[in-house]
Amino acid sequence: MAAPLRTAVADGIATLTLCRPAAMNALDGDTAHVFIDAVEACAVDERVRVLVVAGEGRSFSAGGDFNWVLTWPGLDAITRRVGADLMMGAVQALYDFPKPSIARVHGAAVGGGIGLMLACDFAVCADTARFGLTSARNGLLAGIAIPVLIEAVGPRVARQLLMHGGVFDAGTALRLGMVDQVVAAADLDTVVATLARELLLGAPSVQRLVKQLVPRLDGMTHDAEAADLIGEHVAAQCTSDEAIEGMRAFLDKRKPRWAT
Repeated sequence: MAAPLRTAVADGIATLTLCRPAAMNALDGDTAHVFIDAVEACAVDERVRVLVVAGEGRSFSAGGDFNWVLTWPGLDAITRRVGADLMMGAVQALYDFPKPSIARVHGAAVGGGIGLMLACDFAVCADTARFGLTSARNGLLAGIAIPVLIEAVGPRVARQLLMHGGVFDAGTALRLGMVDQVVAAADLDTVVATLARELLLGAPSVQRLVKQLVPRLDGMTHDAEAADLIGEHVAAQCTSDEAIEGMRAFLDKRKPRWAT
C-alpha cells in the first residue's frame, strides 16, 4: 500500500503532500495519524522554517473519507470518538504548528479539507479551485472545520456555509476571507514558493511569538491586562539574540543570519 503522505524538506521549507489521489486526499484514521506525526516532526525539526501543505492529483482534500466513516456505526462509541478526534487532531496540529504554514490549494477543498486549509496561516489557491462545507447535504457535521471557519469568516457566515452546504468558487472564497490569494493554476507553485521564501526573511522567534499571542489576545478585551501582556513580550523580545542581530543587520545594511 502506498504511503498516504509524502514529506520533503529543502532550503528551510517542508512540504507535506497528501497522497490519496483516488480518494481526493480524504482523511481516514491512518492518514490523519500519519499527518499529525509529520506536522509534529516538522515542528521540532530545526531544518524546517516554513511548512507547505498540498494534495496530490486533482484535489487538495475532500475532508473525511466516507468509506472509513461508514464503518463507524458498527464500532463502539469509544472507537468512533477516537476516529473523530484523529480528524480534529490533524486540523489542530496544523493550527498549533509554531512556524509559518501555507496551504497550496487546487481542485476541491471540501469539509475537513477546508479545515486543513484554514488551519494554515496562509492559503493560496488556483483560480479553478472549488470549495464546499457540504456535510449538511450528506447528513453530517463538518465539525473539524468549524473552529477555524469561525475564525476566518465570523459566526454568521460560518452558520450560513455550514447549513447551506453548497459549493462555491475561488473568487467567493477570497471575498469571504477563506483564502489570501487566487492565482492562475499554472502559477500556483511559483506563488507558493515565493511566499515561502518571503517568510524565511522573518525572525523565527518573532513568528513563533506571533502564533502564540494572536489567538490569546483575540479572546481578551483591549484593556490594561492585554497591554501588560504585550508589553512584557515586547520588552523581552528586544533583548533576544535575534533582535540584536536583526537591528545590527539593519544598521549594517545586510541581511540577518536567519535570512541568508
